[in-house]
Amino acid sequence: MIISVSRRTDIPAFYSDWFFQRLQQGFCYVPNPRNPLQIAKIPLNQEFTDAFVFWTKNPYPMLKKLPLLKNFPYYFQYTITSYTHDIEKNLPRKRYLVDTFKKLSELIGKHRIIWRYDPILLNEQYTIDYHIKYFEILCKNLAPYTTKVIVSFLSLYRKNKCRCDKVKAYSPQIEEQYILIKALQAICFAYNIRLEFCAGESININDIPINPACCIDIKLINTMRTTPIIAEKDKGQREGCGCVKSFDIGMYNSCFNGCIYCYAAFKDEYLEQNKNKHNPNSPLLLGNIPPKALITEKNINTLFDNQLSLL
Repeated sequence: MIISVSRRTDIPAFYSDWFFQRLQQGFCYVPNPRNPLQIAKIPLNQEFTDAFVFWTKNPYPMLKKLPLLKNFPYYFQYTITSYTHDIEKNLPRKRYLVDTFKKLSELIGKHRIIWRYDPILLNEQYTIDYHIKYFEILCKNLAPYTTKVIVSFLSLYRKNKCRCDKVKAYSPQIEEQYILIKALQAICFAYNIRLEFCAGESININDIPINPACCIDIKLINTMRTTPIIAEKDKGQREGCGCVKSFDIGMYNSCFNGCIYCYAAFKDEYLEQNKNKHNPNSPLLLGNIPPKALITEKNINTLFDNQLSLL
C-alpha cells in the first residue's frame, strides 16, 4: 500500500507528532469523508507500507524525526509559490520556506524532493509577467536541490470559488496558459530542471513537450526499493493522470495554511472547531471514535514485479 500524507491536509506542517506516533503504533484510523461512522484501519508498518508520499508547504516540523523513516521509501511534494499573504494567509516567509527546502534536500537527496509551483492563478497583481519573474527567482534558488518542478493551473470548485472571487482570481485562459508554460519551460531548461504539468493531460507548445506529472509516482518509488512493485492506476483521479493507487490518511477542514485556492479546507467554522479535536496520541487525526463506528481493515494491494527485480 502506498500512503498519501496527505492531499487533504498538511500533515508534515501541523500533525507531524501524530504521524510519528502512528508510525510507532503501526496503524492509524481514517474516517470516510462522507460517512464518519465508517472508519478504515490503515497499516503503517514495513510489511504493508510500500511507500509514503508527503505533501506539504512547510515540512520543518518533521526534519529532526526523518531518521524514523529510514526503513521506508518516501519522498516529498513541497509547494512553494510566489504568492503573498493575500493568497496563502498563514504561511511563513518565502525565505524560510526556501531554506527549509534546501535543508530537506540535503537530508534526503534532491531526487526525493519535488518542487510544486501550483496552482497558478491570475489577477491584477499576479500577472503573467509576475509569475515568470518570481518563478525564475525561485527556480534559481531551488534547482540545485531538486530535479523536477510540477505546475498546474487553478481549478475552481464550489468550495473555493467564493474566496477566489474576492481577490478576482481566475484560471489562465488557453492563450495565457501557452505563454506561461512556454516561458516556464525555457526557465527550467536554463536551470537544468524538468518541468511537468499536473492536469491529467499532455501539452505541446511549438513542439516543446510538457509531460503530465505523476504525483504518486511508481517509477520514483521503485528507485528507492530493493524489490520493485507494480500498482494500478488511480481511477479516482482525472483520466489522463498518471498517479497510481494510494490511500490518503488526512481529513478535510484540518489544514491551517489558509490558502484561498484550497478545496480541502473550505469551512472556516469547521477549522475553528477542529483545532480542539486533535490529539497526537489518538489513532484518528481529529476527534474520537464514534460509539457505533464500523472499523474495517484497509489494504490496497500492490504486487512485487519479479521481472523488474531480476534486472
